[in-house]
Amino acid sequence: MEHRYTALVRGSSAIFPRGFLWLIPIWYVAIAAAIKFKDRAPLWYEPMRWYEPIALGALLLAALTLLVVLSTIRNNAFLVDDSGIWLGLRGGARRRFGPRRRRNRHLPWAEIQQIRIVYRRYGARVDVYLPAVPASGRGRAFWRVTATSLAAGLTVLIPPAYLFRYPAILRPRMDRRRYRIPLYDVMPEELRMALLPLVPPNLPMAVRPRWRTRAMRRLRRSRLATAA
Repeated sequence: MEHRYTALVRGSSAIFPRGFLWLIPIWYVAIAAAIKFKDRAPLWYEPMRWYEPIALGALLLAALTLLVVLSTIRNNAFLVDDSGIWLGLRGGARRRFGPRRRRNRHLPWAEIQQIRIVYRRYGARVDVYLPAVPASGRGRAFWRVTATSLAAGLTVLIPPAYLFRYPAILRPRMDRRRYRIPLYDVMPEELRMALLPLVPPNLPMAVRPRWRTRAMRRLRRSRLATAA
């Protein structure tokens, strides 16, 4: 039987493109401005001005509720086996969305340079680093970033345009060519022990301690240096 490990991905990255959550406040501000700042209201609208604060408050509550739901949603979109890491929706979750949400991204072990696990209050975050882009491929990377920026602007103007963009979990970050996967309800050390039998021995896998632990280590080193 093939060994594998699965975990739940926290947030909207498995369904929506990167930066989608930032669009919700933008849409709210645009709608609120359209309600609040009108050049001239019709005469029949003047007696109904008292309704504006109620409408803006209800709209703000809906926007906050949507932000909380999308930022805490959990999806079955992370799998590790002997061949590498699989990203993307799996199982019944794939049938609820369109073709682009049904795509999967396979990261073979041979193409992964490093794995880093970081503590987060909701669980752990996995950073999968890929080899650096060669000089010959930087031109393609530039056009890819430009196209992504244009698509993000189009999503602001036309919200349904997100249906034609790939989820954030399937696209690497271009700053250091890495995939960032937030995992729910799993501790970093627990995750490292689960991945240890699957990750090749020559592939670096590090666990970054919590900021409190790092601060205590720095304090101890400074005290030892002062005492010496």
